[in-house]
Amino acid sequence: MDVSGKPCFYCNDPAHVSEALLSHLRLHRLTHGVLRLGLAVSGGADSVALFHLMIPVCREAGIAVTVVHLNHGIRTEADDDARFVRELAEREGVAFLCEKVSVPDLIKGGRSLEMAAREARMAFFARCCASAGLDAIATGHQADDVAESVLLRLARGAGATGLSGLRPRSHTRTLTLIRPLLAISGAALRTWLLQRNLTWREDASNRDSAIPRNRIRNDVLPLLESVWMPELRACLCQSAEVLREDDRLLETLATQSTACFDADDSVIVSALLRQPEALQRRILRQWIFRQGEPEAAGLAAVFALLNRCRTSGDWKHQLPGGTLAVCTNHTLRLQTADTSPPPAAALLGSDAALQWGALEICARRGHGIISTAAGIGVYPAACALSAEKLKGGDLCVRTRKPGDRIAPTGFDGTKKIHDLFVDAKIPERQRDMIPVFVCGEAVVWIPGYRVSRHFAVPSPDAPSVQIAVRLKQISSLGISG
Repeated sequence: MDVSGKPCFYCNDPAHVSEALLSHLRLHRLTHGVLRLGLAVSGGADSVALFHLMIPVCREAGIAVTVVHLNHGIRTEADDDARFVRELAEREGVAFLCEKVSVPDLIKGGRSLEMAAREARMAFFARCCASAGLDAIATGHQADDVAESVLLRLARGAGATGLSGLRPRSHTRTLTLIRPLLAISGAALRTWLLQRNLTWREDASNRDSAIPRNRIRNDVLPLLESVWMPELRACLCQSAEVLREDDRLLETLATQSTACFDADDSVIVSALLRQPEALQRRILRQWIFRQGEPEAAGLAAVFALLNRCRTSGDWKHQLPGGTLAVCTNHTLRLQTADTSPPPAAALLGSDAALQWGALEICARRGHGIISTAAGIGVYPAACALSAEKLKGGDLCVRTRKPGDRIAPTGFDGTKKIHDLFVDAKIPERQRDMIPVFVCGEAVVWIPGYRVSRHFAVPSPDAPSVQIAVRLKQISSLGISG
């Protein structure tokens, strides 16, 4: 709270940093029930400020502190960072836990360096909680991180859950994270440190604009503030706080919607569709998580599944991660999709049909353009290719190959198929189940994505080869895709 008693979402005054911290801790009861707290200190300004601000708070509250530090093995200065943090802990006489990993060696399955580093940190924090009996770990995320997250997620089309930004408290199965600095700007924290002659370590990678968050931090936000709204960060933080409360209410209402499920925890579609639309999405998302299929719970996948629920009859719908949503007698359940290995390649005539793994693929001659696309790995999908461009070449369907690229319509240059799968969050184990259509060595189409501009139908009345891909009929259920 500020002096008027109003909530403070963005403290940019170094003179009020301590008050903003205490207000945020009280407002969200972040240390309630915490007897042993880990402080995640990387050595950067934010985490060093966290350390110096929280040590007196914890001592006054009788909370035992352990400093935890993960040496990522990414930067040449990483060992020096670890020594710096160790000395901080030693000077204050608090426990210190440190591990060293090589995050670059952990990159696989299309994960970025940033993603691999985050996963390594979370696993390290969980080990610290288990070994030291920590009730929670505090991280140095601050208000600018909230503002940046809102913009990044807005650009991805996120809903209220994503736009809520970072939360003061979050839980996983193995640890609790608290974020005491979420109401304080990075600039205020750095000035607060400088005024006390407190030092920190600089990470040069924070200036790398190839990283999307750094572009937002170093370029986009400063530009918007200079030409449009000087208080933009504060407004974004306020929006995130309001959306957190809205999101919490919707999650609670979705949890209470037990009438939407039968005794086997299958969805009663008619009951689901009687709920307000915002709750329909929440109910489906919670249910998918409950079924142990988090890869299928993304916003686009939930939207597509909800649209299918509004259709009549029995049906099935493939979700990301190799899971089928099957609706029979107005009851929806999940089942594992057919994962039999598809053939490496198959010749597809211009008027033909074939079975390819779990898919049925049909091609026919026609005129003009057709397109059905709900995302890579989501079926049914359809496209039209130029019959003239295909003339004299063999149209084949096969699995991906290293180095595959497509020249998508609407874009200059080419894109790696590997990158498309990563962006679509297709699990590594599922990527060999995605058909790649080729003519000779050229990739002409990935179902659910754009066709190659070199094989696009040039006009609405031009001859075309029209391809449709759907899931095989599940004969035992008597339903089709």
